[in-house]
Amino acid sequence: MQFFIDATLYSYAQIFFSNRKWFGAVVLLSTFTMPLLGLIALFAVILSNLAAYILKFDSIKIRTGYYGFNGILFGAASAYYFQLNIELLFLIPVFIIITFFISAALEHLLEQVFNLPGLSLPFILSTYIFIIFLTNYNHIETNHYLSSADDLDSLLPTGIVHYLKSMALIVFQPNYLAGIIIAFAVLFFSRVLFVLSIVAFVLNSFFLNLILPAQYNQLLILSGFNSILTAFAVGGSLILTSRKSFLLVIISTLMVVIFTGVFSKIFSESLFPILVLPFNFIVLSAIYSLKFRKEQTDLVLLYFKPGSPEENYYYHQKRKARFENFKFIFPELPFYGEWQVSQAFDGEYTHKGDWKYAWDFVVVDEKNSQFANKGDLPEDYYCYNLPVAAPLDGEIVKVIDGVPENEIGNVNLQKNWGNTIIIKHEYELYSSVSHLKYDSIKVKDGQKVKKGDVIGLCGNSGRSPYPHIHFQFQVNDKLGEKTHKFPLSNFIEKKGDNLFLRTFSFPKKNTIIQNVETHRTIKDAFNFKLSDTLNFKYIVNGEEKEESWELKVDMANQLYFESSNQARADVYITDKVFYFISYSGEKDTALYYFYLLAMQVPFCFNKHLIWEDHYSVSLLPLGILRYISEFFLFYKSMLDAKGVFSFEEDEENKNFIIHSEINVQGKNLFSFFNKVYNGTITIDEKIGIKEFEFVNSNKKTFKVQRIINEGD
Repeated sequence: MQFFIDATLYSYAQIFFSNRKWFGAVVLLSTFTMPLLGLIALFAVILSNLAAYILKFDSIKIRTGYYGFNGILFGAASAYYFQLNIELLFLIPVFIIITFFISAALEHLLEQVFNLPGLSLPFILSTYIFIIFLTNYNHIETNHYLSSADDLDSLLPTGIVHYLKSMALIVFQPNYLAGIIIAFAVLFFSRVLFVLSIVAFVLNSFFLNLILPAQYNQLLILSGFNSILTAFAVGGSLILTSRKSFLLVIISTLMVVIFTGVFSKIFSESLFPILVLPFNFIVLSAIYSLKFRKEQTDLVLLYFKPGSPEENYYYHQKRKARFENFKFIFPELPFYGEWQVSQAFDGEYTHKGDWKYAWDFVVVDEKNSQFANKGDLPEDYYCYNLPVAAPLDGEIVKVIDGVPENEIGNVNLQKNWGNTIIIKHEYELYSSVSHLKYDSIKVKDGQKVKKGDVIGLCGNSGRSPYPHIHFQFQVNDKLGEKTHKFPLSNFIEKKGDNLFLRTFSFPKKNTIIQNVETHRTIKDAFNFKLSDTLNFKYIVNGEEKEESWELKVDMANQLYFESSNQARADVYITDKVFYFISYSGEKDTALYYFYLLAMQVPFCFNKHLIWEDHYSVSLLPLGILRYISEFFLFYKSMLDAKGVFSFEEDEENKNFIIHSEINVQGKNLFSFFNKVYNGTITIDEKIGIKEFEFVNSNKKTFKVQRIINEGD
């Protein structure tokens, strides 16, 4: 029963690009301002979802309203355009099933062939078929709701009435009471969509009066609800909210007016209503055309499971800040211990043009000197003769050896790269390490190597006036090939007494860096395995509760924790770092607070190590100010959330502690706003995660303890 309730409510919500059941319930309620129409629409969605269930369609798609919302629109339209009689009451269920099959086929076709949403094209097609079929009957009468006046119209200004009727007509309600209900639901669901609905309707009215003044009264509401739906799609629901998406809303609204005028002429002598043809035509055209751009950064098409436009925006900004350079292979520095970047991208001496994405590495002492003694012998240099390691698993594809060592200050221009090893990795990525010591190379062509294997020693061969390592990525095995910009997955940067974790980043000149060294206790605590189950207890409002988590994998091979209270947190685990990717569910669960505290955890330990990460504003308990700030989201995000993390060792209890501080800072008009959240995760040497606690901005503490059962 709950499955079909969810499927019904999500189907109503889908009409407005919403993923909230409460929103669907409000839209359902709004359709009963005309009870008969509401009943037919409700019957249509139940029948559509039941057909999908009986025929064994994807249960997830059924539950989320994928197969139901076109049925709602057809059921509502049939009651809106025609006066119901016995024949219609028999035919409508048949055509609801036809609508379902058209929806299933067309949605799949557009998704698989063009990577496009079906929107409400199935509803349009089935409605036109229905209208043609009804020409076989002479006694079926039509309704005239669109041109009818509401007795309450005089209570509000004309412009507001027309706006509300446009909102209501999206679900075929001919009165503005339904529009009021829907408008308030849109406001609570998304400030972005609410602003867009007003902007789109005002622009629609302006453009219609400008270019089709003679048809203004006839087309205002018709083009109005098409403009609102189009603005919802391109302004935040299918394209991420931005200044350019707002510009696209303006352009799209003008196009809606034009195509509403075009379709009104085409259908003027026919039986067909325009319905949502302009919305479908323009949105599908815009999305499909944007897929062919060379640069995808200006207008970002939705590339993940949708939420509200605000949630989509925050998720994208967080993902961009966290994973903009993220790759699915994890190269590391080609050495052990601390080294300095003596030359980075666009170097002072070399690393120019096509060869600019490269690094030179040396070793320095506390005085920032590269050598002891006078520095006139290669052996004086700290890096000379130190081991060089494979940065990533791969196959040795080229070895250049036999180039003699240079005296300090001299270079070998004939053998520019000196002794070099080129390794082929996954995804056609190659790495090259040059200026190795004469006769020190320990590998040969065709040999397989693992990340960290010693492959040679640092030397001073080729165009190298002093001992150092030259390191670059490239896209083939050619010696001296132009460089390829590719990040190093994880490394630690030293600044004074502090160490900073860098992930998928590019080391900069003069920085002291080293690889992340795995700490067994930390890694064991966070290196979760599929089907791992963790149990916790905590106190809420004086009542002790328990919560369990299980690590699962979905159809897309995404690992996620699912809690016993239906919350979900997606995770990604590399060989050296644990990441939380996203969270969905209530914000009063143990999993929610753990998500906040363990956003990113390196599998290492150093009491001087600090790392940072970014948060989605929508996932933090910020109160009403967040919602107010979202009215300005088209211009710029007014809130920024960042976490700072560090380690502590409790030697007495043999525990390790991760400290988290989450700072939410207002910007521009909201620069006065600041909230800080703190928390800790305690890790026991034997059992792993022992407990964690979260302290909100009001100093209220949420403390969770691990329940250890026998066999854990």
